[in-house]
Amino acid sequence: MSNPRMTPTESSTAPDSLHQAFSWVPSTHKNEEVAEFYALTKDICRGLQTCVEIAHFSTMDRDSETTPMLNVEDTDRLLRLVATSSKMLAEAAEARIDNLACGTGKSAE
Repeated sequence: MSNPRMTPTESSTAPDSLHQAFSWVPSTHKNEEVAEFYALTKDICRGLQTCVEIAHFSTMDRDSETTPMLNVEDTDRLLRLVATSSKMLAEAAEARIDNLACGTGKSAE
């Protein structure tokens, strides 16, 4: 039985893999640093929102008869992750703002 997938040597247009990474950025803006930063910001903010909601509901459940999703230590770890992630995002934005002020117009890596 033949393999339905082509090898890279069979076609120069063959993809590297069948899986394509998900991106919020439309293909027309795929290589724009600003668009990629927007996508990164959206991902981080949605993740932070989820972490805070889980921590909040776990804390609220401790005051009721419901078993919390997380114990106290794991809730604290999750909140530290939120703090660290939001600090990282702020620093990335700050570096980009500084580059605007310097007139380079390029984002910091």
